[in-house]
Amino acid sequence: MSAHTRLKPDIRSIPVRALENVDFTTVAILAVMLTVLGDGSASGIDVLTSGLVRLVLLAVFVGLLQLAIQAVEWWRYELTLEEESIVVRSGILRPKRRTIPFSRIQRSTVSTTTVSRPFGLAALECETAGNPDEADLSVRYLERADAEDLQQRIQSAADVDATSAEPPDRRRVFTLRPRELALYGVTRTHTKTVLLAALAWVGAHYFEPDAMTDLRSTAVAVLEDLLPLSPAVMLGLVVLTGWLAGVALGIERMARFRLSAGEGSFRRQHGLFRTTDADVSSDRIQIARVRSNPLHRRLGLAQADIGTAGLSDPAPFGLKWPLAPLARRDVAWDLVERAVGVDRSAVRLQPLPDRARRRYVVRYALGVVALAVGTVIAQRFVPATRVIPLPLFAPLLALTPLAGHVTWSHRGYALLEDHVVVRRGFWTRRTYVVPTDTVQNLSVSQSPFQRRVDLVSVRLDVASMPFLPGVPLPDVDASVGGRLQRRLLETGSESEADSESEDEPESEVDGESAEAENERAR
Repeated sequence: MSAHTRLKPDIRSIPVRALENVDFTTVAILAVMLTVLGDGSASGIDVLTSGLVRLVLLAVFVGLLQLAIQAVEWWRYELTLEEESIVVRSGILRPKRRTIPFSRIQRSTVSTTTVSRPFGLAALECETAGNPDEADLSVRYLERADAEDLQQRIQSAADVDATSAEPPDRRRVFTLRPRELALYGVTRTHTKTVLLAALAWVGAHYFEPDAMTDLRSTAVAVLEDLLPLSPAVMLGLVVLTGWLAGVALGIERMARFRLSAGEGSFRRQHGLFRTTDADVSSDRIQIARVRSNPLHRRLGLAQADIGTAGLSDPAPFGLKWPLAPLARRDVAWDLVERAVGVDRSAVRLQPLPDRARRRYVVRYALGVVALAVGTVIAQRFVPATRVIPLPLFAPLLALTPLAGHVTWSHRGYALLEDHVVVRRGFWTRRTYVVPTDTVQNLSVSQSPFQRRVDLVSVRLDVASMPFLPGVPLPDVDASVGGRLQRRLLETGSESEADSESEDEPESEVDGESAEAENERAR
């Protein structure tokens, strides 16, 4: 592609986007509501037939409406590749023009969906640090080859030279094996699918509008005839079904996972039906993390991921860029070492002070006492709370020393020359590796209880976690906070010194030219 190249999405993207933008869940809920309100006297098969007809008609109407909207958006959308930036023109009622410099792009992704893949189309998304809510550039959809060429052009322009068309030299550094893929799917909780399945079953079992009573009773009766089990067992089977659906979706998402690394960049490819091809530059990486649950640790496995300053997920409570969904622990740390440059052999985690352990024991004990007192008060006014046995709090109080020790033993930190390493978490153990030069802000706080034992809490804020309270390092010695603050200031001073040294030759040249002009004037 040459400079000032103008592009438009493929015309086949109009029906693909229209189909993807139809929210079938909303359509189904609306069809059910119209059936309940419109056929109050109907029952049995009549309700089912009427509901299906309304569902089809609503889906067709919404689909045609989306088709018209996407056709106008396609006509108004234009993307121009200039020498050092991308210019995007879009919008129907409020046209807008956005300019995205190549140097600001944090990462780019080429992906396909189950709808776009049969058409040979792929989406390209590019993210900067300026918009944490959505991708700054989202082109849906291009021919897959065109999307990959455009991604390569953007990546090469952002990292090396805009005139260079040579693809970066990458080699495979990690492949997710079938065993790890299966464990990745099985060891996740899959909260969304489990919750949806449970809510659907509870709604079908206890939701009783007059118009839906016969239909609900018929469906429940059929299931109970096929599986003559108690409602509790049926609910357990439904939850298990939701979990299995989550396992299948997780495996489909990370199937054929491959990670390649080149000079200053990473590329990951994965997905069976919905494919993803994402690039990220090493100098855009803000933080790395290694995490594992008890089963992972038992098997010697761990997950590794990284975070950049660009986030487009609507609920960004993670780092979002996996290096290894699941791998041997040493392999995961090798990838983190390659990503952020930390020397793994130099990581020697220091435990928190012993007085922090006593603080945790006291905290948990006070929590149990407060809960017991609250229960006693509640039982005087709320009869339903009387089923809670008060002797239950005695063993809980006896377990507080163990809980305090477990919390203390799973926390630690290491202050390296260019990195800060923080470990925390009992069930899901997370080890964060933060390069010092990516820390945007550092705060040191001290509660009244910490002041009594001379402890402080440190928080490291990085650009890749704008919605989270940074990387917390609680209950460390007060001297640790001071050392981190001095190190952050030294890093900032070194950066300013480097920039001044780069500008110094220009100042000398300007001074020499000024002296020459004065000499000629005399």
